[in-house]
Order: sequence, then structure tokens, then C-alpha cells
Amino acid sequence: MLTRDHRLDRAKGVLISLVVLGHLLEAASFWDSDALRLLQTAIYSFHMPAFVFLAGITAKSDRLTRRVLVFLVLLGTALPLYYGWTTVLGLDPTIDALTPYWLTWFLLAMAWWTLSVPLIERFPRALLAASVAGGLLGGIVPLIGDDLAAARTLAFWPFFVVGKLYGARILAWAGSLRPAATLGLVAAAAAPVLAFYVQDVSNLWFYGSKSFDWLGVAAVQGSTMRLAVDASAALSTVALLACIPRRDGYLATVGRHSLAVYLLHGFMVKLLSVPLAEGLDRTSPLLMALACVALAAAITWLLALTPFNSAIRAYGNAVTALVTTPFTGRRPGASSPGRRLEPASR
Repeated sequence: MLTRDHRLDRAKGVLISLVVLGHLLEAASFWDSDALRLLQTAIYSFHMPAFVFLAGITAKSDRLTRRVLVFLVLLGTALPLYYGWTTVLGLDPTIDALTPYWLTWFLLAMAWWTLSVPLIERFPRALLAASVAGGLLGGIVPLIGDDLAAARTLAFWPFFVVGKLYGARILAWAGSLRPAATLGLVAAAAAPVLAFYVQDVSNLWFYGSKSFDWLGVAAVQGSTMRLAVDASAALSTVALLACIPRRDGYLATVGRHSLAVYLLHGFMVKLLSVPLAEGLDRTSPLLMALACVALAAAITWLLALTPFNSAIRAYGNAVTALVTTPFTGRRPGASSPGRRLEPASR
């Protein structure tokens, strides 16, 4: 009988905690404070590529339509809620029918990546090459941008494909390293991150949402920089996996409930954005960093509680079942004999 590798869940727990912390730090200082920028660079240089890599490991091609629809249902629900919430807070959100708002881009990107899973399984080498080429093409072609999350989908697609094809083996290999090798791997991963900070590399390189032309560099320079950022993210991802213990625990639970944390933490970040920005003017960057770490820990703990996770998954599955009922002829909530509806992120 197969046993669950809790390192995968714990890694997701660490990464979703960093997502929350990164957004709080952005709210406090949008990359303007040198002290906070070091922590932001360490987080943003790898946390989303690593998250996408882990998503690739668990990606499946069965019941593809339902899996994609769950992400689209959550996207369609989250968008008006975020628009309404930020409007109530007086933050004047930019509303664009084609551009997912803020963190909701990930839901649409997950739908695109999930659609590619059957092709990855059928043509693994071709799709690996296509994903790398697509990642570069997303930066080379100026017309590919935020619309339909196209630029970010392409930029992070290679991590999804590698996760799907080789993720389980990489996870096992990283977990087998001796302490000395792990320490060396961590040091090697830290070196390019420190270089990014010292060179004051723009945070936009880590977002993957802008073309090379928009960033003011030629295609060759941009492609080289993107490959360097991707290589650094890959190294940091493996280093993280090497440091993660195998046992179950709190972080593993957070990882299993990461979808709820991801979807809901933005409401709290927006609520705290003005106080955090004003607070940085009244205190030191060190105290602000500690405050953001404490807030991130509290928000992550709260939103990782089972009721939030269960409610979001039940909602996504129920609405998806309702939408597909006219095509399947099956009552909403009914499942195939001997099979139950799986969680949306598996």
C-alpha cells in the first residue's frame, strides 16, 4: 500500500506561508525598503515556481473537465469578492474583464496547466521542450501579457511540466541527501539570490508577467535573465525539499489546506495594507519584518483550519457538479458508484 510523502505537504505548507508573508511585506513596502527587499527577494525568487512544481507532481489527467471547472468556478467567485472587498476598503481596484485580479491569476493558470497534463503524459519530451520555449516566448512577444494570465502561465509552465515528469524522483532524491550535501545545496541556492539583491534586480523578473521589451532589455538579454532566474528558483526548490523532514505535522496540514489559505489570505492583506504601509514610517524595517512574520503565521494558522478548507472544496465541487449536470445527466452531488468526488487540488 502506498504511503503519503508528508514532505510534499510540508513543502506546500512552507511555501503558502511564504506567499502570505510576501504579500504582507509588499503591502508594508512595495520593494522600497532595502532591508525588507532582501527578505522579499529571497521569497519571490522561488516561491511561486516551487509551488507550481509541486502542483505538477500531483497533477492528474482523469476527470480533466471537472478539475479545470473547479478552478474556473473558484476564479469566477473570487474575482467579484475581491473587487467588492477592495472597493469597500477604498483601494480602487483595476477591473479588467480579461485580466485576473491580483492573486487570482494562479487559478486561471492552474486551469491552463491542467489542460496540458494529457499532452505532457502523451508527449513528455516534446512538452518539456515546448514549455521551455513557451516560457521564453512569453517574454519575447510583447503582446503576451496579463490578459488571461498568459505571460505568467507560460513563464512558470516549465516548472509544472518538470514537476509532472520528474517531480517524484526529485523529491525522493532531495530527501536522501546527507546533512553536509544539504548544507552545500542551501549555500549554492543562496548565492544567486544574494546576487539578485546586491544587483537590485527588479521584482518584475520574479513575477513573470511582463515582456522583455517592457522590462527594457533585448530578447537575448531577457531570455538569458529569465533562464538565470529559473535556474535559481529550481536550485532553491530542491534545497527546500532537501531540508523538509518526512514526518506529518502542522506544516503538512497547512500544505493540505493551502488552497483555502491562498484564496482567503488576500482579504486580510488588503485589510491590513494601509496600517502596514503607515506603520513602516513609524518603526524600523526590522520591527516591521518581525510584525509581518507574526501576522503571516497567525493568518496562515487561522485560514488553514479545517472549516475553511472543507467549505471551499465543498463549494467548488458542488458548483462544478451543478454546472456539469446538464451534460452528464447526473444529479448534483451524486458520484459514480464506488467513487467519491476528489478535492480540487489533487
